[in-house]
Amino acid sequence: MKGFKITQDDGAAVITTEPPAAPERPASPSAPGVQIESLLTPAEVATMFRVDPKTVTRWARAGKLTSIRTLGGHRRYREAEVRALLTGSVQNAGR
Repeated sequence: MKGFKITQDDGAAVITTEPPAAPERPASPSAPGVQIESLLTPAEVATMFRVDPKTVTRWARAGKLTSIRTLGGHRRYREAEVRALLTGSVQNAGR
């Protein structure tokens, strides 16, 4: 029987339940070789560029910025990409 353990104690059968074995888990983010990518919300990106969050969403729809969708359908942006875009826009503004 799965999940049960039958033992005999002084001639009497004793049935006890065993917890099911834990399923194998995927590698944890802290495992060697696994890199966690930092993501930003539209509001965080908007604060960095000093624009409205809706503008950030428009940039994503226009292809100016890559967005990742969460399971709930919300947009998230790669911090490295946002910082590179911000650095490029600051350099272009100085010309």
